[in-house]
Amino acid sequence: MPRLNTMSLRTLLTARVKLPLRSDDRLEHVLERFHVPFGAIRTGKGVSHLQRNNLVFWFIEGRLDSVEVTTSAQHGLSDLVNWCGFDPFSGDLLGWCAAQGIPVTLMHEEGGGQLWSAPSGALIALQEGRLWNVTLALHA
Repeated sequence: MPRLNTMSLRTLLTARVKLPLRSDDRLEHVLERFHVPFGAIRTGKGVSHLQRNNLVFWFIEGRLDSVEVTTSAQHGLSDLVNWCGFDPFSGDLLGWCAAQGIPVTLMHEEGGGQLWSAPSGALIALQEGRLWNVTLALHA
């Protein structure tokens, strides 16, 4: 069986340019790159996404716009992400980032929610101290 192509959580948070994804990738490029089945949904006019468990690739007008890691209870861990020992469903992402030497910056706090920024430009949303999602826009 061929080795599964993955991307690491650490890279997602620290080095956008090292990800195997580009903003000019089309849907078929992502499918070819990973060689695994995805759930595909059209969510609106010109907007669609590919999903593999808790990893979501968002497309606008057929081009890759962003990548998101969710903590939705209905989705398990995606095998396309090397989680580097972090559990997105129960772990402390800020503590994990500190232990990994990844500096994050608080951007906004309101009503129990926090929005943090990672060096890659990824946005980390926490609700009541628990991870809600990590989203990285791929456009410049």
